[in-house]
Amino acid sequence: MIALAGKTAIVTGASRGIGRAIAVALAREGVRLGLLSRSKPDIGGEFVACDLAELEQIPVAVQRLVERLGEVDYLVNNAGAFLESPVTEMKLADWERLMRVNLTAPFLVTREVLPRMIARRQGRIVNISSTASVQGHLHQSAYCASKHGLLGFGRSLAMELKPHNIHVYTLSPGGVDTDLIKGTYLAERLKGQPMIAPDDIAEMVIFLLRQPENIDLPELIVRRFDTK
Repeated sequence: MIALAGKTAIVTGASRGIGRAIAVALAREGVRLGLLSRSKPDIGGEFVACDLAELEQIPVAVQRLVERLGEVDYLVNNAGAFLESPVTEMKLADWERLMRVNLTAPFLVTREVLPRMIARRQGRIVNISSTASVQGHLHQSAYCASKHGLLGFGRSLAMELKPHNIHVYTLSPGGVDTDLIKGTYLAERLKGQPMIAPDDIAEMVIFLLRQPENIDLPELIVRRFDTK
């Protein structure tokens, strides 16, 4: 297993939920953090404010973090948004915003960090997707489309970066206990059901980053295991 201490990582959407849990877990392993989110997380590390729905902010924000960190060993594209709406009632602006946050933003952040990773022939990228990347859900056509797109992006990116010794992982959890779906029909449907804790997803990220160079785990689906 690879030791993480002394490495550097950029985590998007690090102020709450899964992103915060991942950042805390990485810090516990001795990883230097670069944090990208709208509000400042209550944890240590280099922070640059960025609304990932505003695409023009992303290149400048990422470059500021890279300048402060020096090099980036790990990138965790975690930030995400949720949309629940029948297609007949969905506004184009809402569709486009979801695609910007869930799909275009990971592309832009990745594009900014890749030149240095390629030059050093090392790096690992973890895209936090969802089980919605491999199945459909009622009134979640936009969300599922964005997560299917992220999975496809990760699959192609892995092929592109393999000659450069860079690993790409897509981690797809289902039913995580965060505020992402608060106030939605989905939240009501899942009420009282067992959910995955954000800390559990953070441990999965640590697991992936620790894998030896000769091990490839490009896609990992995580569901709650409940015997009741």
